[in-house]
Amino acid sequence: MNTHTLELDLSKDGLGAGLVRVGQGDKHGTTIKALIYDGGAEAALTGFTGYLEVLLPNKANYYRAAATISGNAATVTVDESKLCSIPGYTDEAYFAFEKNGVRYSTERFAIEILKCATAGQQPAQSWDDAIDSLINRGNAAVSSANSAAASANSAATAANAAAARVETAVTNAEAATTAASSAASAANAAAQSATSAASSANSAASSAASAASSANSAATSANSAATAANGAAARVETAIENATNAATAANDAASAANTAKANADIAAADAHSAAEDARDATKRALNVIGSGGGSGGGGASSADIDQLKKDNATLARALCDATDEYIVIDGICYVPASRGATIENDVLSIPGATYADNIITLV
Repeated sequence: MNTHTLELDLSKDGLGAGLVRVGQGDKHGTTIKALIYDGGAEAALTGFTGYLEVLLPNKANYYRAAATISGNAATVTVDESKLCSIPGYTDEAYFAFEKNGVRYSTERFAIEILKCATAGQQPAQSWDDAIDSLINRGNAAVSSANSAAASANSAATAANAAAARVETAVTNAEAATTAASSAASAANAAAQSATSAASSANSAASSAASAASSANSAATSANSAATAANGAAARVETAIENATNAATAANDAASAANTAKANADIAAADAHSAAEDARDATKRALNVIGSGGGSGGGGASSADIDQLKKDNATLARALCDATDEYIVIDGICYVPASRGATIENDVLSIPGATYADNIITLV
């Protein structure tokens, strides 16, 4: 619905390929479909990434949207809230195609942006799907790092609770040891009393034998009680040793959890730094493109372009380390530090990569 179909040639021999009208206030209501030719023949667009690029009527900002490619057709359903931020007429609209450092653009066509009578529009600014994607990935990395930190904090809390329970067990075991020692003392006192009774009984005549027998029985019972008490004391000592070992293991777990939290905090800081680098790179990209927007082709200086490339390299390194994925920009492949790439005697080694038929495959 509301689809504008254009025929555009990469040779740019035409004097203009028509006019497309879009309206402020519409919401994804305009589709621009371009049939792309190369010197009159259908263009071979397989493997290319396509974009619709429009210089807005104020000649200071631009709109750039990714296109869907099928055969020689490139299609974009525009976001009017971005494309139509400034009403008016522009004749600087075209499709561009990129692959492996090669870029082509079509002949230009015109877009007339009709003003909305009922709704205000946001201030004009440049829009670029590719840069928005980098910012969104940086924010996603920050969110993942924060989640990891929260999980580490939960693990540390659980480990501390386990340590507290172990401390309670140790306290109870020490109390049991004290009770067992008291029982052993009482048994020893009973044995001494029985021995004294036996000695007194021996000095008696007929009653001495009876008293001695009773005393011997009491001594036997006391010795049994002492043996049982000593066994209980040994078991308590074993319980204390086991509780101490458990406390040591719990403390080790708490230390590991704290280390995991520290690593998660570092990852969060790196992700935040990557997001800031993405935003700085975005600002520089907008300044570089905006510096030549209304000057008739002046463009950015080589120093600005070199700085932009350095910023892109810094951002690519930070993002590939944060996401553990390879990133390719301007023909340069950035390898995550976790892959353990090395260079020795001018030979590059990347674990997991394969080489066959002059093609390197990264895993």
